[in-house]
Amino acid sequence: MVDRLNKDPPGALVQLKTVSVDAASWEVLYEHEYPRLLRALTAIGGDQGAAEDAVQEAFVRAYKQGLASLDRPGAWLLVVATRVLFRDRRRRVTDIAVETVPAARSDIDFAIERADLLAALRQLPERQRAVVVARYYYDQTYEEIARAFAIRTGTVGATLSQALGKLRAAQAARQLVRGALRP
Repeated sequence: MVDRLNKDPPGALVQLKTVSVDAASWEVLYEHEYPRLLRALTAIGGDQGAAEDAVQEAFVRAYKQGLASLDRPGAWLLVVATRVLFRDRRRRVTDIAVETVPAARSDIDFAIERADLLAALRQLPERQRAVVVARYYYDQTYEEIARAFAIRTGTVGATLSQALGKLRAAQAARQLVRGALRP
């Protein structure tokens, strides 16, 4: 019998390798980061299917990289998945999914606010969207964002300032429209 972890069977097409990090660590990382990362990328890209693909690709790359070599796996996964999402987005046309609105009034208000926020995020340029999500959803510092996206710390601040200004303007415009439509 062949030791499958250390030796290749004769004529093997794929080399098997040992993994230095146990499966439990991967499971914990996956259970903690996958839903969070999926929500973040859906907010950035507006397409849950593309977000799922990008998240899965990021986890594959993390596995190949090795969990032990990653200082902050969550932040690393966000950066890799965001880059994959942007790369794939440039290559394909996407449709925007419309969510169904819940029945209760407070649920309706929440759904409207969430839809408005996602729509406003989609109006931002890709870099601004990614920086906003990294800062406010992943709670990364300016320095971490700068390193992750290969930009200067000052550029992070300027990008956030521009993005937040656009988001505030979009929110004010929506509130004016809603106020004009109410009896």
